[in-house]
Amino acid sequence: MPTIQNNKLPEFGAKQSRDYISYQEFIRCSYVNVYSKMAERAYQSHFATRNARHGNKPESREIAARLLDSNPIFQLKSWCIRNLRRLKYSQPDLGIYTMINGQSDELVPKLESLIADAGDDLLLNPDLEIPDYYRWVDFHQQPNGVWRGDLAGLIYDYGRRTTNPAAKDPNQVYRMMWKHLPKNRDYKRVLDWGTGHGGGIITWVRENLGSEGYGVDVAAPCLKLAHVRAREAGVRVKFSQQDIANMSYETDHFDMVFHMFMFHELPQQVTPQLLEEVRRVLKPGGVFIGMELSLIPEQPSQHVVQFSEGWLNNEPYMPACVEANYADMGLKAGFSRSVSIPAGRNQEKNLAPVSKEAPPMSLWNYYIMEK
Repeated sequence: MPTIQNNKLPEFGAKQSRDYISYQEFIRCSYVNVYSKMAERAYQSHFATRNARHGNKPESREIAARLLDSNPIFQLKSWCIRNLRRLKYSQPDLGIYTMINGQSDELVPKLESLIADAGDDLLLNPDLEIPDYYRWVDFHQQPNGVWRGDLAGLIYDYGRRTTNPAAKDPNQVYRMMWKHLPKNRDYKRVLDWGTGHGGGIITWVRENLGSEGYGVDVAAPCLKLAHVRAREAGVRVKFSQQDIANMSYETDHFDMVFHMFMFHELPQQVTPQLLEEVRRVLKPGGVFIGMELSLIPEQPSQHVVQFSEGWLNNEPYMPACVEANYADMGLKAGFSRSVSIPAGRNQEKNLAPVSKEAPPMSLWNYYIMEK
């Protein structure tokens, strides 16, 4: 699939006032403070209380949960996480949701005009039945989710720019993951599994010009925006609206399928079937790679914090996800090789070393499955 040879197009988006930009920068900086200084203070306060009350007794999740729930600094941190995200989207004048929808009369026709000649590069299915596990959750507190409303994809794209507030390039996490791909392979046909805004597959195709890029997702508004972003980037990607439990791609079709933190958006009951479907569409020797949150061993207080993060951010499947053995699931789904590789705390720039004073907010594993 060739690269589209044209000059870079101006980015499709909403008009942003100075007040809006300043407000969202305040939200971003507040996130940085909450996830660094406030998190560190909460842990320090927790460990001081725990040591005073329990001495050398090993900490359990029950003890950690009870102490953290009554810790004023942790309470404030949790309040900030919940409400900063709510205000990021829904502040009446300067929230992302209200700002973008306030310009819908201009933005919706513009978006539709940009996808009018998409052809096979954007295949939408208005009759697709949205899975219940996805339909009833407004992930990340985005109002109405990422599949309702013509501009939900644009809202999601703007919102992700402060999901990791310390990162200048929101697509850098994909490059970190791809470093773990098996070497000396030819990844000619690649699928972004749960592509969302399309940032992952667009980045891949731009940096691997010989690859054919595909993106699958259940959310039509996200796919519309992803198509527009691909054109702006000067690359061609074929996006398709499908339920990942039953994809229309041929068996033995892709050399590589990748995802980014998808497992914690999926209930454990459906994950084995989804892995089997991914295996079906991979070629023999093909690779399924992704990264997902996990728990820090022997740090019960961090486990409690990670569980609470799921509830605070409207991610109800996260608590089960971070304890799941996806490497084992991959083997049961029929992959010939399925391994997890913990992210190196001293090698990854986005991760800090573990310390008793302030364990990091989260850890992740890279999962690599081969057919």
